[in-house]
Amino acid sequence: MISLQNENVRVTLKAHGAEMTSWQVGETELLWQGDPTYWGRQAPILFPFVGRLLDDRYCYDASIYTMSQHGFARDEHFDLIDSSDTYALFELQDSAETRSHYPFAFKLQVEYRLIGQELSVTYRVHNVGDDVLPFSIGGHPAFNVPFAGGVFEDYTIDFGTSRTLDRLLLEGPYLSGAYEPLGDRRYIPLTHPLFDQDALIFENVDYAALRHDPSGKAIVMECPAFTHFGIWSPPQSEAPFVCLEPWFGHADYTGHQKDIRQKEDMQLLPPREMFEATYTLYLET
Repeated sequence: MISLQNENVRVTLKAHGAEMTSWQVGETELLWQGDPTYWGRQAPILFPFVGRLLDDRYCYDASIYTMSQHGFARDEHFDLIDSSDTYALFELQDSAETRSHYPFAFKLQVEYRLIGQELSVTYRVHNVGDDVLPFSIGGHPAFNVPFAGGVFEDYTIDFGTSRTLDRLLLEGPYLSGAYEPLGDRRYIPLTHPLFDQDALIFENVDYAALRHDPSGKAIVMECPAFTHFGIWSPPQSEAPFVCLEPWFGHADYTGHQKDIRQKEDMQLLPPREMFEATYTLYLET
């Protein structure tokens, strides 16, 4: 385990999946601790795909490849490249095993950095090959709810300002192509039935907070430039956590033809170039 710490914030990380396993502000643990009764993961990294591929398959250059939901990075060992008291940099490179499912040369770096009260998480995807690199990437951190007392229903999803929210609808694990207009609003009250139809998925959300209404305390995520945003808690359960998920990409649509270069909202990174994106977390009191 790798620990980052400053005066008030402590973060614990592991090399398996370059995954965060603890985020404490003061004496409060904010990150879900992975109780398998509900969900055994905590903050997996989604790469090289976000969501589910149709039939868990895709096509590239007339060959068919298989890939499980959210890709393989979350289950791979990352090398720790550099670290300090407030910084850690992990790296995953392609291998014979990854190329059997994803025939591309790449280097994925994940950086965690404490800056005052803020934790920044940066993804860097390097195309080290000679072909265009198609990929999606995203975060899936889960946060304890309640974290400031009370019960689940005392909390609200706060988007910072009033905005037009259109929920992209799922058909099973795939996007249906339909959406549900939620109108102009800033807040969505948390209830467990809110997730009975699985994740809430929106486009172009750059700020979301899990806010405790009585106290005003909030776990805040800022994620400028990410194309999609998921909010998830296990359907038909009383799970005491909520995931805030910034994505570049999403699950297949139900009618997708499986050609990976034709998949909607994929990142297409030219040879020898780098993609970078950052999201930031902090506790607002």
